[in-house]
Amino acid sequence: MSSKSSRSFTQNFLILFTGNSIGQAIPFLLAPFISRIYKPEEIAVQENFLAMASLIAIVAAGRFDLAILIPTDDKKAKSLFSLSFIITTIVSLLSLITLLFTNQIAQFYNTPELSQYLVFLAPSIFLLSSLSIYNQWVLRNKKYPLLTSMRVLQSLVQNSGYVVLGYLGWGISGLFWAWIIGLFLPIAWMTIQERGIFKSLSNSRKELKDVAYEHRDFPMVNSIHAFTDILATQFLLYWLITHNYGALALGLFSVMNRYLRAPLNLVGSAVGQLYFREVGAKQGESSEQLKLFYRSIRIISLVTVPALVLVLFKGPWIFEIYLGENWREAGVLAQIMAPAILFNFIASVVSTTPLIFHKQKPAYVIGLTGHILSLGTLFIGSLTTYNFHQILMAYSGVLSLNYIFLIFWYRSLIPKAAI
Repeated sequence: MSSKSSRSFTQNFLILFTGNSIGQAIPFLLAPFISRIYKPEEIAVQENFLAMASLIAIVAAGRFDLAILIPTDDKKAKSLFSLSFIITTIVSLLSLITLLFTNQIAQFYNTPELSQYLVFLAPSIFLLSSLSIYNQWVLRNKKYPLLTSMRVLQSLVQNSGYVVLGYLGWGISGLFWAWIIGLFLPIAWMTIQERGIFKSLSNSRKELKDVAYEHRDFPMVNSIHAFTDILATQFLLYWLITHNYGALALGLFSVMNRYLRAPLNLVGSAVGQLYFREVGAKQGESSEQLKLFYRSIRIISLVTVPALVLVLFKGPWIFEIYLGENWREAGVLAQIMAPAILFNFIASVVSTTPLIFHKQKPAYVIGLTGHILSLGTLFIGSLTTYNFHQILMAYSGVLSLNYIFLIFWYRSLIPKAAI
C-alpha cells in the first residue's frame, strides 16, 4: 500500500472513529440512568419489536442501497439511490398489514404489551431503510464528517430521549418514541444537506430497470442472506429466549449484547466501512486488497481482545457497578458470550469481501449453515434439562467456530499476490 493511500485510510478512519466515539459515548454516559429507569422486561418488549423492524428493514430497499457504492458512473449510482427509495416506500406501506395481526404477534412472543406498539412498525421500517440509503450515498461521496454528525445526532436524541421520557413516566412508550425521533432527525438533516441530489435524480424506467438488472444479485442473493442473518441473530434468537426463558432473560441478554458490543462498534463499523470502500476501489490490485484485509483485522483485534479479556474476568462486577445490581446477571452472560463476540467482530469488519468479489451465493450457503447449527444448538438445548447458562455456552462455542471459519474463507477470496 502506498504511503499516500495509507495516510488516506488512516485519516478517514480517524474521522469515522471520532464520530462513532462520540455517538457511542453518549449511550454509555446515560446507560446508568436508563438501566435504573427501565426494567429488563420493559427493554425486552422494545428488543422484540426492533428485531421485527430490522428483519424487514434490512431488505426493504432490495439491498440496492449497498450497490450505491459500486458503480464508477454517478448516473448509475443516482439511479440506484432512486430505486432504493421506491422499493423502500412500497415495502413500508405493505408492512401496514401487520396491524391486522397485532394480538397474534403479541401471543407469538408471549408478550401482551407488544401489541400496542406495532403501530410503529411501518414508519420504523421506512426510517431504518432510508437511513441506510443515505449512509451509502454519503459514504460513496466520502463525506465522512456528515456521516459522523448523523450518528452523533441519532445517538444523542435516542438516548437522552430514553432518560427524559422515562423520568416523565412514559414507561415503554418512552423507549419507542425516543427511538423513532432519533431516526427521523438525522434523516431530515441529511435531506437538507443533500437536497441537491433530488434535482438530478432520473425518473427513467429504463435506467432503473437497467441498474436493477445489473445488480440483480443484491435482491436475489444478498437480500436473502441479510434477511437470514437478522432472522437468526435477532428475530428467532430473541423469540427462543423469550419463549423458553422469559422476558427477564431476554432483557438481560439484549442489554449485555448492546453494551458489550457498543464500544467495539466504535472501531468495527469505521474499519468495516472503510474496508468495503477502499478494497472495492482497488479492483485488480490484489496485493493492496490483501494488505487492507490484514490491516483491518489487526486494528479490530487490538481493541476487541483486551476488552473481552477484561469481561471474561470481571464481567459481573462491571455490569453491577455500571448498570446497577439488577444487571449483574447480564455480566455473567457477557462472560459466556465473550469468545463468540470476539470472533464475530473480527469477521464482521471484512464480511463485505464476498460482495466485492461476487461470491454472494456461497456466502449465503455458508452463513445459513452457521445459523442452522447455532440456533439448532439453542433449540435442542431448550428441550433438555440443561439451564440457560449451559445452553448459552454451547451456543457461544458453535458461533465461535463458525466465525473462525468465515475469517479464513474471506481471506481465500482475495486472489493470491505478492505483498
